Amino acid sequence: MDHAIASTGAATRSLDPAKRRAILEGAQEVFLRDGFSATSMDEVARAAGVGKMTVYRHFGSKDALFRDMLREVCGGTLVDAPTPPGATLEEELRSLGHAFVELITHPRRLGTYRIALSEAERTPDVSKLFYEGAVTPVIARVADRIAAHAPGLSAQDVRLLAGGFLQIVQGYAFMRLIMGMDREPDMALFERQITLASEMIAARAVG
Repeated sequence: MDHAIASTGAATRSLDPAKRRAILEGAQEVFLRDGFSATSMDEVARAAGVGKMTVYRHFGSKDALFRDMLREVCGGTLVDAPTPPGATLEEELRSLGHAFVELITHPRRLGTYRIALSEAERTPDVSKLFYEGAVTPVIARVADRIAAHAPGLSAQDVRLLAGGFLQIVQGYAFMRLIMGMDREPDMALFERQITLASEMIAARAVG
């Protein structure tokens, strides 16, 4: 695994947002092409059109870059989705379910998921980075909305319901897609899974 070569102060100071975006896009291109283990910060810098030290100043290490790339690529659409005013929990979950399906069925994101799966055995840290960057922010977003409607639930129960919701939304349709059995996402099946997940989890959370 790459380790930081820039100081903490250099890595955390305010830096150019445009360069950060270029580095994240370059990183996604290189990680998808070469996989995690074979990706070098030199290659990311070339793809982004910046110097290697600029990459390190923004992210500090390959691990941090991979995690932040996952957070940006895999979580942004859902994490940043607005909350419909006055919506019931079931309505909010439906909205989040649609955003989640849009997220996980995008071809580039599917490629990113496959990287994490294929690298997990050879490089176990990749699984941890994937979980931190792609999974944790999405679960946290769903859990936040469940907790807002069901403040009496424990944090453990809220997280359990959030995870269950996302698993039902993914369901059979995503399994077929990630395994390459379907060339295109079965949106009708995803819609049924969203409906089932929203109804079940809302009923469990708020009765």
